[in-house]
Amino acid sequence: MARIDSGAATHVGRRPNNEDSYCQRPELGFFAVADGLGGHEGGEVASQLVLSTVADFLAAQVDPAQSALSTPGEPGGGPESLIVQAVRQAHQEVHARQSGRLSMMASTLTSVLLRDGEAVVCNLGDSRTFLARGGLLRRLTRDHTVLAEMEEAGLDTSNPFAAMHRNSLTGAVGMEASVDPECTRVALQPGDVLVLASDGLYEPVPPDLMVRLLEQGGSAQEMAERLVIEAYARGGTDNITGVVVRVLEAG
Repeated sequence: MARIDSGAATHVGRRPNNEDSYCQRPELGFFAVADGLGGHEGGEVASQLVLSTVADFLAAQVDPAQSALSTPGEPGGGPESLIVQAVRQAHQEVHARQSGRLSMMASTLTSVLLRDGEAVVCNLGDSRTFLARGGLLRRLTRDHTVLAEMEEAGLDTSNPFAAMHRNSLTGAVGMEASVDPECTRVALQPGDVLVLASDGLYEPVPPDLMVRLLEQGGSAQEMAERLVIEAYARGGTDNITGVVVRVLEAG
């Protein structure tokens, strides 16, 4: 696992409560942001439940002899398989708690699992993971929203329907009968910065500004706080959450 520095920050924004959650488990190489859905209590419970379940699942895979995550034994196993299994376990846990005030709860998830100099990025919903490298910002995830699916299908997104449903999710943990998160791998280099963000962070802070804020330097914690403060200062109304993971020089 690459030598890293991580930090996280969250802010309620201009909402009455914070339904975002984040997770930093550097000993597992696991970092994540979740944005809960389902109202005041449901959203908070869902995002926290998703992250705690995924982290606990990964922690249970640690090989005591190596102090490292093991690889699932079935054919085709690997870090992607591991994180998908963890997300599916979280999906089952959310479904099991969906009753009463929690009946509509679900959560987005964007996560990074660091393995052997690579980041395995897993995503469901509209929280995003970005890679900042060489003054450029690359988005590593695809949104699961009505608007994103319309754009991918080449449909007109300038109409009132698209505007009305731009944030309507087509996938989230706990939302459907089954869950199929998307995973991708990216090789990491010293100096890379990964940013995991809820929509309350990336919507007010465009890519060029995000890069400039990251390039001001400091620790990963300082970077995360800077991003969240800027999102709020620019009028962000949603909950605002970011996790920053810096890849350090070996040594």
